[in-house]
Order: sequence, then C-alpha cells, then structure tokens
Amino acid sequence: MTRGAQILFAVQNDEEELREILWAYEMDISGEIEDHLIIKEDGKVLAGGKMIEYEHNRYFLAVLGVKQERCDQGLGGALLGEIIRNPGAFCKNPIPELNSGAASQITTVSRGEAAGFYQKYGFEPCDFAEIPEPYREQCRDCPEKENCKPVPMRFMIGFGKE
Repeated sequence: MTRGAQILFAVQNDEEELREILWAYEMDISGEIEDHLIIKEDGKVLAGGKMIEYEHNRYFLAVLGVKQERCDQGLGGALLGEIIRNPGAFCKNPIPELNSGAASQITTVSRGEAAGFYQKYGFEPCDFAEIPEPYREQCRDCPEKENCKPVPMRFMIGFGKE
C-alpha cells in the first residue's frame, strides 16, 4: 500500500466505484455502503470489503475486492492484514467489547480461485456449518456454485494458532 492510501469507512459518494470493483468479481455491495471499508488514494477507491460481527468476537468477511488494474500490488493483503489485526475496529457496528484479549474467529466464503489468497494470510478451509446464517445458505442453491467453487474459510485469533 502506498503512503497516500488510507483505509476508512465508505461514504455515499464511494458507492459507484466500490460497486464496479466488486462487480468485476461477480459480487456486489452488501447492505449499506457506509458499512464497507475502502482503501482510497488520491480520491479514488482502490479496494473494499465489509466485516460483520454477528456474535461477540465472531466476524464474517462478507466481501473483499481490489480494483483489477491494481491487483498484485498488495492492496488486498494490506486490507486483510489490518482486518486480521483488529477485526472489531473494521466493523461499522461492533458488539461492545466484554473482555479484551478474548479469542476471535473470522470466517468468509472464498471463490475457489481466491482460497490461496486467504490461505496465504492464515485462513484455513472449514465446514459451511461454521459460516453464519444467512451466508452459508446463499451458496446452497446458487446456480453459479459449480463455476464459483465456494470454499468456506476461517481465521482463528487467540486460539494458540495465529
């Protein structure tokens, strides 16, 4: 990530740029634009994602994408790395912290080709049962499942393996 790039929460004016990035991966904005993180540089959205805390210290990475022409420049890894270091800080509506230092888990559903990217950052394949509702259900009857090859993934924090 370059010096001028910043990770911040998106605003309404960022919606079109983030949507174009995600559409390139056959994804879309998940809910309100203001709930999404973006990497912005010189007024341009270069990458984005959305984290959800669905239970205390249980997080789901709903989407993650990098502008196609900026792939392989470390933006996705920089964003994912920051999320892994402090997942609650990257949720728009985190559950109030009950005790610091508690073990946490981040899950996501990777398109088959992206599984290697997530594994590079310490994610491991897991069972769809570990993915929160309704996200695990969206793959069950999806007509694109055969082409997408979804892989449920998890990252454990504070369980003795990070």
